[in-house]
Amino acid sequence: MEIVIAIFVLVGGSIAFSAWKKNKSSGSSPAVAGYDDSESDCSVRTCLACGHEGEMKTWIKHYTPPKLVLIAGFVLGYLPGLIFLVFYWGKYKCPKCGAVGKNRQVTSP
Repeated sequence: MEIVIAIFVLVGGSIAFSAWKKNKSSGSSPAVAGYDDSESDCSVRTCLACGHEGEMKTWIKHYTPPKLVLIAGFVLGYLPGLIFLVFYWGKYKCPKCGAVGKNRQVTSP
């Protein structure tokens, strides 16, 4: 039991420290003019399920139900929450059909 708590503290502490460091440093430097949109939370993507092309948002960050499932997974046991996070981290949701992770980024010629 102590090992599980130690792992939880180490992983959770490192994630919290990384988030704190990112938020602290983001306001101190000016924005770069040539910002690459590929790492932002919204990007132009094409849905492979319905063919919709447009802005899509990341699923976990912008929608409430996956946040609740993630929190419940971590409360009920660290491993279910971690497995859910691994499977759905960085997935985009189609606003037209609701498919999660079935899209690709549009590349300009």
